Amino acid sequence: MRPVTLRGLFAALVLVVAAALVAPAPAYANATIVIINGNAAGVGFNDPTAVAPVGGNPGTTLGQQRLNAFQFAADIWGSTLDSNVPIQILATFEPLACNATGATLGSAGTRFIITNFGQVAPFPGPEVANHWYSQALADKRAGAETLPGEADIRARFNVNLGNVGCLTGIGWYLGFDAAAGTQIDLVTVLLHEFGHGLGFQQFASLANGSMPAAVAGGPGLPDVFNRYILDTTTNKLWPTMTNAERLASSINSRHVVFTGPRVLAEAPGILAPGTPNLHVNAPAGIVGDYAVGTATFGNAITAAGITGNVVQALDAANAAGPTTFDGCTALTNAAAVAGNVALVDRGTCGFIVKAANLQAAGAIAMLVADNAPGAPPAGLGGADPTLTIPSVRITQPDGNTIKANLGAGVNVTLSLDLTIRAGADSAGRVHLNAPNPVVGGSSISHWDPIAFPNQLMEPNINSDLTHSVTGVDLTLALLRDIGWYADADVDGIATASDNCPNAANGDQADLDHDNLGDVCDPDDDGDGVNDDVDNCPVDVNSDQANNDGDAQGDVCDPDDDNDGVADGADNCPFTANSSQANNDGDAAGDACDADDDNDGVADTSDNCQFTANADQADFDLDHIGDACDPHQGPPQNMDQCKNGQHVRFDVPVKFPNQGQCVCFTQSHDMNNCATIRKSN
Repeated sequence: MRPVTLRGLFAALVLVVAAALVAPAPAYANATIVIINGNAAGVGFNDPTAVAPVGGNPGTTLGQQRLNAFQFAADIWGSTLDSNVPIQILATFEPLACNATGATLGSAGTRFIITNFGQVAPFPGPEVANHWYSQALADKRAGAETLPGEADIRARFNVNLGNVGCLTGIGWYLGFDAAAGTQIDLVTVLLHEFGHGLGFQQFASLANGSMPAAVAGGPGLPDVFNRYILDTTTNKLWPTMTNAERLASSINSRHVVFTGPRVLAEAPGILAPGTPNLHVNAPAGIVGDYAVGTATFGNAITAAGITGNVVQALDAANAAGPTTFDGCTALTNAAAVAGNVALVDRGTCGFIVKAANLQAAGAIAMLVADNAPGAPPAGLGGADPTLTIPSVRITQPDGNTIKANLGAGVNVTLSLDLTIRAGADSAGRVHLNAPNPVVGGSSISHWDPIAFPNQLMEPNINSDLTHSVTGVDLTLALLRDIGWYADADVDGIATASDNCPNAANGDQADLDHDNLGDVCDPDDDGDGVNDDVDNCPVDVNSDQANNDGDAQGDVCDPDDDNDGVADGADNCPFTANSSQANNDGDAAGDACDADDDNDGVADTSDNCQFTANADQADFDLDHIGDACDPHQGPPQNMDQCKNGQHVRFDVPVKFPNQGQCVCFTQSHDMNNCATIRKSN
């Protein structure tokens, strides 16, 4: 068999309490993820071996193609998550555990976990106090670097993969097109491992059940992942358990689920109906349902199922496989196997080798009995497009039970239970990987491999995974649950409550209170006139009145008559009067005052507009009131000459006495009044 293991990196974590913040970094479109090359010259990312571009990867050296693949995967996550703080991944290619038939592909995880950190407004800070956060998530919620100068994630990948003695012949595929074939798609593995570093991991010890304490000797604190872990046997969440209870729960296979609301909501639309099941139909003593682990190769198990008798497959014991039950070479009992369900033992050769030998012998399905204790049965890894028979793994005890009854005739049906979604329990809660015994770097911080469609964050690589982390995968839903809220404009306000979700506006200013922020509102004042044509875009003025014809409407123009005097001080704000003349000293300047002399007579009717004369007396009837008339003549009738009034006139003549004045009014000819003398 050829196990390929994806291990999240949990070792060497540094705990940080109430981290100080630096000034927020510039906002980025979604998130910027930076790969820091940690390799020495000539190795890893710096390997100068010449290679041809492959699958959209333009690199011409092995090292450059590796680095390109890392950045390609980083950019996929960067376009999916939102953070105004760059996420730094310190990465190396280096030797990791492997042998000719199995290998650890890579590992990654947060370098620091942080609790009770601050924030730069309007970023929200911790969603829950006294809980641990991975570093990149803490930075996102703080709106600033919680640990300036420190890389957020550490990633190590197997530099020897595919070499002799390290999953021999099955190396990294470095293309961007997900066309890995029988090779291991590096981008897919990177997406998985980066997912751990971004927060798809819990931090309670699986060795003793304890949770990290913020201070030496203090109580252990939960993290934002395990706050949602529920044991369905005890019905307890992990933070409420004792250390012993958590330790027992970590191996309670198919009874540990994740209860985050986003995962619960999205699981029905992602996980397929149908949980794989092996039902033994006969003999009566062992009838029942048996758990199985599904394969990444061959035809999928269907609801209709496959029913057949179980036959132990036999082959030669040789260098390819030391027993006659391992199926590592062509079968010696092919005739007995043909048309039946073949049973083989796990061990030595890869699962696809076993399946190929059984398929060639005519088997209709393959059962692989585990060769070591443990539950639930793990999946079967590998890729071979020529394989068509369905294959599953069963536990060692279940395999022994079936073997012990082969003489009585064992008949089984391999099918899907459509009442339960693949990877969830009957309540729709998604199973976490809880194998017995614990598998370091794999237990709990992965989905159970029974999930289908196969999920990115299962513990083993699956050949049908794509380069998408949305749509058919629950990874993003879990990251949302632990605090990676959507914030498309990275202004600190969650998209769901942001009044301008695609335009940064941390202050959420909304002048017209229409739930559309000013930054993105086409009509900030809500007056029905769009801002781009509104002469007062932040002041209501649907009539667009503009007294002085400049670019500003009267409502917002500080000088509506454009006379150089601000409206607040202008005694005629809508009539140009830079002199501010105000004859009667009231609040209105002469230019706009309807009664400049304040005598109660409107200027349009007043015979002395600037001199108070409420009686409008006009002795000489020249339409200029006496109060302001500099010339009192000529007289028009003799009444104007009476009572000594003749002395008032000096135009066109001066009258020395009343008689001469009367004479003038009657004749209107000064030549007829002999004694009248002409004015000087």
